[in-house]
Amino acid sequence: METGKLILKILREYTDRIFIVSGTDYPAFIKAQLEEKGLPEFEVALHEIVASSAAIGYSLGGKLGVLFVHTIPGTFNSLGFIADAFTSRIPLLVIAGKSPYTERGSTASKDLRIHWTQDADQEGFKFFKWSFEVRHPSQVEPALRRAIQIALSEPQGPVYLVIPREISVSEAEDRGTRMEPFYAGVPESYLQRAKEMIERASNPVIVTWRAGRRESWFKALRDFADRANIPVLNYVGERVNYPSSGKMAIDHFDLREADLIIEVEVDVPWIPKKVDVDAKVIRVDAEPSYSYIPFYGFSCDLCVQSAVDEFFNRLNVKRELDKSLQEEILRQREEKRKNLEKLSSQPSIHPNYLSYEVCKLGWTVFNEYDLNPKYCSFEEFNSYFGDPAFGHLGWAMGAGVGYKMATKREVVVAVGDGSFIFGEPLAFYHLQRRYPVLTVIFDNKAWNAVQRAVKEVYPGEKFDSFPGAEIDIGELPSTIEKVGGKYFYVERAEEVEGSLRKAKEEVERGRPAIVHAKVVKT
Repeated sequence: METGKLILKILREYTDRIFIVSGTDYPAFIKAQLEEKGLPEFEVALHEIVASSAAIGYSLGGKLGVLFVHTIPGTFNSLGFIADAFTSRIPLLVIAGKSPYTERGSTASKDLRIHWTQDADQEGFKFFKWSFEVRHPSQVEPALRRAIQIALSEPQGPVYLVIPREISVSEAEDRGTRMEPFYAGVPESYLQRAKEMIERASNPVIVTWRAGRRESWFKALRDFADRANIPVLNYVGERVNYPSSGKMAIDHFDLREADLIIEVEVDVPWIPKKVDVDAKVIRVDAEPSYSYIPFYGFSCDLCVQSAVDEFFNRLNVKRELDKSLQEEILRQREEKRKNLEKLSSQPSIHPNYLSYEVCKLGWTVFNEYDLNPKYCSFEEFNSYFGDPAFGHLGWAMGAGVGYKMATKREVVVAVGDGSFIFGEPLAFYHLQRRYPVLTVIFDNKAWNAVQRAVKEVYPGEKFDSFPGAEIDIGELPSTIEKVGGKYFYVERAEEVEGSLRKAKEEVERGRPAIVHAKVVKT
């Protein structure tokens, strides 16, 4: 059969949807869709920003996110989100066309000027676990199965397969190559060393960021922390790593006072210029070296390359609960409750108060920057997704829709005014026609991170304004009403709860909604 059809037939073993921004390299795939039913559905997006972020959301929903892009330009438009997936260990299969490599001799040969000017090496991009250009039809099936194997193996991440047009229209066969994903384990000697280090420690702490990538990992860390009575810092980081109400969830912990730090799936456990740490370190990670980071000066006394559940489920440690630690955790929670009570009575909208009200909806949260998860209650696996490690902005809106497509769960997307723009709003509106989500904009009329950076670099200076860091998106979010959505604008804290409730009702009726909130700068 033609290569294009073979690829789609193999992909339906792993997904039922492909996010595509098409080009002149996809005739064979379009022909296959017309000829055979039951192939993965093409979800056409109007921009690669939305297509690639939606594919990420699809993977976060438990299915393999597959992205089809057009040669070099489509790849370039997607690279920021591919880097997000790479650094945050999210599986993603990216298939790119390639300009025809022949000038004559085939119906698929070059026939447009850009087929010469866009012809380039497409395998040299950094943020892929693996990349390959298919050069002969016999390579198609094993290359595709190997790509999927590598994407789904720990540490998971994006892979890149390049298909020239001549290959896509050639005949190929499915040889039934078997390539299952692999999974990292831990030797018994490492478990024994870890147990001895923990039993000797008087003030240990767990520091994580994305230990909740898999449900079995979330449960393993939760059970271990409760059994060993060790506090969990960043219980909600990039993922929900430990329940917000769990007895060992702590908001603040002075790492200078720790004598043992257990780092679990965290690339940057602390900021060295802000805190000088001298504790022993156990690092548990699918890839503990973080070799993609050029310079990495964090100490590690026991570096364990292992899946999180494989390590913690086999680590038999029990410790008594420290009464002073328990009191400190309760004190921090009471302080947060009082602060929230104070913020709710103020006329202006503080981001922490808005965070609390957003989370009261009880929907899965996709957060790009401004929502504070410490003012929420996340108890379940995959109830929250935060910024990917690479930090390429604009991912959350498309990812929220992709996640809803994969899971059918209701989603609320929290974005800043800047990240709303980066998410390509019009293409985002188009994608959520069948799968509407609620978007909440935390609008402080600034690139808040940039303003903070200015203050930190020049701590003794006072600034009345921040040219280059101030923005105003005006009424742009209200354009959602032109495509059938509902728009709410709020400026006062007393308006927040009612507006969110109305917006939630709109989405439940099948209509996308935006709550545009003016928040104070922090």
